[in-house]
Amino acid sequence: MKRRGFTLIELLVVIAIIAILAAILFPVFAQAREKARAISCLSNEDQLGIATMMYTQDYDETYFEQDWPGGCPDTQTGYWTDQPGQTQQDWATLLYPYTKSAGVFVCPDYNGSIYTASLALFACGDPTKKLIVPYVNYGINEAVIGGQATSMAQLQEPASIGLITDNSYVFGGPGVCLQQPGESNYYLYWIDAYTFGGAPINWYNGDPRHSGGSNFVFADGHAKWARASTVGPNVKTSNPNVTSFGYYPVKYSDQVCVPPY
Repeated sequence: MKRRGFTLIELLVVIAIIAILAAILFPVFAQAREKARAISCLSNEDQLGIATMMYTQDYDETYFEQDWPGGCPDTQTGYWTDQPGQTQQDWATLLYPYTKSAGVFVCPDYNGSIYTASLALFACGDPTKKLIVPYVNYGINEAVIGGQATSMAQLQEPASIGLITDNSYVFGGPGVCLQQPGESNYYLYWIDAYTFGGAPINWYNGDPRHSGGSNFVFADGHAKWARASTVGPNVKTSNPNVTSFGYYPVKYSDQVCVPPY
């Protein structure tokens, strides 16, 4: 018997069907991978929240402190001469004894530049400057733990205040003064800055990292994702250099503010 092969039309039809299926499935696979990375990042921040709570229990319910620019006296002499008493260690090295893992400070969804200011990721006085935590992809709430020792008792709404968030810089901020639905007062909320001093940036909170939003560790230790939103053109922030931005519905401070801020 004479065997019949595929015709050119049949082959083209099969190829077209495969191309259509690929076009449909590849974005789904990409979204699934992104979701997995976002969940992994949120898990990391959940562990950072637990470590923060353990730290506060060891230090009379007081959060760790981070001064700017900070640094070790033996490597940042100029800073220490001008501003004695600066925080030496980056906050990640302060929490490391509680996490026992440097990996929890790394977000699998981040591949940009890292900004550490002068705060040391190694032990001050170590001649080899061996890094305790090589990379930190999260930043702290400068209003709460930037340059002052804040106790949990000083916060009225710890479950509403974001303490740590997705960031490539050790500090996060500024805040934007807004009134949310259901609130009778105006409060500072975490900013999602896109333009700083007229130039796009990716570190002063940076763009949303996970599907239009970012993960946050709250002051009571729990971690949660929040979607970025936009604000009107006349709204100002506590930093006049930030001229174009969005915000997250996560409080930067529970102190009442007065707009425009």
